[in-house]
Amino acid sequence: MSTPLVTDDLASGLADQVLALSESARRADGVAPLSEHTLLRVRHGAPSGSSRFHVVTEDGRVVGFAFVERVPGEPDSGEVVVGPEYRDRGHGTALLRSVDRDAGPRGVRVWAHGRTPQAVSVAEGDGWTAVRSLYKMRMPLRDIAADEAGGPWTAPELPEPALRPDVAAAVRVREFVVGQDEEAWLAANALAFADHPEQGQLTLDDLLQREVEDWFDPRGFFLATTKEGKVAAFHWTKTHADGAGLTDGEPVGEVYAVGVAPSWQGSGLGRALTLAGLRHLRDAGLPWVHLYVDGDNEAAVRLYESLGFGMWDTDVMYAPPATGDRRPPA
Repeated sequence: MSTPLVTDDLASGLADQVLALSESARRADGVAPLSEHTLLRVRHGAPSGSSRFHVVTEDGRVVGFAFVERVPGEPDSGEVVVGPEYRDRGHGTALLRSVDRDAGPRGVRVWAHGRTPQAVSVAEGDGWTAVRSLYKMRMPLRDIAADEAGGPWTAPELPEPALRPDVAAAVRVREFVVGQDEEAWLAANALAFADHPEQGQLTLDDLLQREVEDWFDPRGFFLATTKEGKVAAFHWTKTHADGAGLTDGEPVGEVYAVGVAPSWQGSGLGRALTLAGLRHLRDAGLPWVHLYVDGDNEAAVRLYESLGFGMWDTDVMYAPPATGDRRPPA
């Protein structure tokens, strides 16, 4: 069982290998093992004290990797990947134990994206238990004949977004303007996701990094703004050029982030902006749209189901066993 290198500053040579390792695992497993946020941290680095990188190497080559984000007042949040050709050598277990030993005062939790059998086996085999679920839902944007995903799929109707008269008089729905709306959006995002350990922590640097990504398109980033210039609600869409596991390379859409400021909840803005974004993705000719939603967010799940989304997959977050309860290595 290898001993990982633990660092808060990932050298560029290692970063390139981690990106290649993640892509290799994505192709083998059909699901990305590292989130977009983690990949951006690997590529651009992380603010001092905010993150930890755990790296396993064999003969100078990166064969396993874990990333952990420090979240104030919350358990650390981590992800782990082991190269397909280097599995069943104890690297996954070594990485899990490394992030556990290195955890902050509230401990650590680690995601298993897509619940792949390998990831579940490693986590549960070391005594880790599931503590949180993130549902992945999908919806066709056009009628799709039967394929390897099942079907046939019939696209639901997407009505024109409509606001109550009082809401329509108080806000304007428009596209995000780069260089103008960053601070207002960050304020609204922090309020809307105050209890969310990942989304609610986004900084200006995080937003600017996403603005230079190939997929970023302000025409698919919808804001409802007040006369005072505050963001009351938003829907940020994303296009995945690689198909995101839904197609064989044809681009698909994502409901990337939908948020409503607390003072505007119950106004209907969330549903209206969600529809605006879905119609934008449909009109762009994309065949599918997907999204992620916390499993315990029943109101959001019901909203998405009412629009035509169905369950697709689930990511599971695992917590380590109590000291002394760990199972012996296989």
